[in-house]
Amino acid sequence: MFAGSRAGALNLFSPSSLGRLGATVKLTRTLHTPSAPTTTTLGFLHSETLLRPDARLALSRLSAGQLATAWAVYRCCGSAGLVRAAPGLLRGLEQARLGWLSGAVVRRTFFAWFCAGETEREIVQTMRRLQGAGIGAILDYSAEADLGSGNDTRAQANVRADALAKEYLHSVQMAAQGRGAFVAVKITGLADPGVLFRVSDGSADADDMADFERLLARARAVVQVADSHGVRVMIDAEHSYFQAAIDRVAAVLQREANTSRAVVFNTYQMYRVDALQRMRDDYAQARREGWRFGAKLVRGAYMELERERAAELSQPSPIHATLSETHAAYDTATAFLVDEMASQATLQPEVFVATHNNASIERVLQQLQRLGFDAGGAVMFGQLLGMQDATSYALAAMGAQVYKYVPYGPLHEVMPYLVRRAQENSAVASAIRAEATHAATELRRRVSERVLPRKPAPAV
Repeated sequence: MFAGSRAGALNLFSPSSLGRLGATVKLTRTLHTPSAPTTTTLGFLHSETLLRPDARLALSRLSAGQLATAWAVYRCCGSAGLVRAAPGLLRGLEQARLGWLSGAVVRRTFFAWFCAGETEREIVQTMRRLQGAGIGAILDYSAEADLGSGNDTRAQANVRADALAKEYLHSVQMAAQGRGAFVAVKITGLADPGVLFRVSDGSADADDMADFERLLARARAVVQVADSHGVRVMIDAEHSYFQAAIDRVAAVLQREANTSRAVVFNTYQMYRVDALQRMRDDYAQARREGWRFGAKLVRGAYMELERERAAELSQPSPIHATLSETHAAYDTATAFLVDEMASQATLQPEVFVATHNNASIERVLQQLQRLGFDAGGAVMFGQLLGMQDATSYALAAMGAQVYKYVPYGPLHEVMPYLVRRAQENSAVASAIRAEATHAATELRRRVSERVLPRKPAPAV
């Protein structure tokens, strides 16, 4: 039992119970390879434009109340001033002891739209609703940590990390109730964030490395249980100053678990200047060492924080200077990995294209068509719950593998995630206005059909 156990840490996550840092987890899975090139591919591959989002596919499944919630949320997100003021307003209400009021409003709007809920029943219902439309789920317990987010002692931090590891195991059990589901894991929750910071910058001491090994034991436990339930694991990317340690954990887990298929996926935020080369280097390492490379590609979620921190420290920003550079890096990365899928006879990479950018999705679909792949089994696509639903449902209707990132958890834990979603939506004002318009149009259509029902066709 490790040091943190004196404060009640769990034996389940002790390094001795799961093997030391270099131990190999023996996992067996049927090798997944892309379909052989064929001229008989999915029907959608024969049209000039392959992706055809249709908001009606998603909105037709919603109740009138859900449509009203969607319209209200999108209208709020469309107000840049309101979104900028929101964090301060929430803090002010909390200080005035009116947090209950803001909590009630957020729970019935942003939380209801962007999150699955707080209870297992609510979460599983959301998974099954998506599954009924041909969409998979990535369960994401949306608790996250940053430097200075707590004043725990080392022992207290280990107890807290054990508790979150148990929640991830619970997430696995819920995900196993769906087909082909994932769980998302934030590595900063499995140790004191300060440990990850010091491991990343090379200043870790012996106590930090002991805690880092405990982190690995917790992560191993989650991966082992997930694989035994047919569930896969997404390692989330986080702030740049933690990422070197997170990548180190991901490499260990992939080396041990990805023997025949990708059980563990690492995430690459392509808005980072170094992301493309890091991804190429990690893929080369996987091929040298003989394990399956699993990559989820995103653009990135912490741009404002990263740039502000770099400015405060008088350091170069880790983020691309322009959006076009981020787009180019993202599309280069997806093209590289899809090409590798086609050119390698064994250990092809498994690719998860996580984006709301329809142009990037279209490029991947066109590339799959050129290479003769059946897009229903070659690449996975993903969007966030409550965002870009027209794209998600269109991909599902086309037979592609598509997933929704499904956040859940207590409202106070999920609040940072909700603020980022509002900021992200506000940054794409035209798209968010279109989402609001689609919801309003569907509401009006239903009202008109109730007030003015269609006349039956005359008898012949």
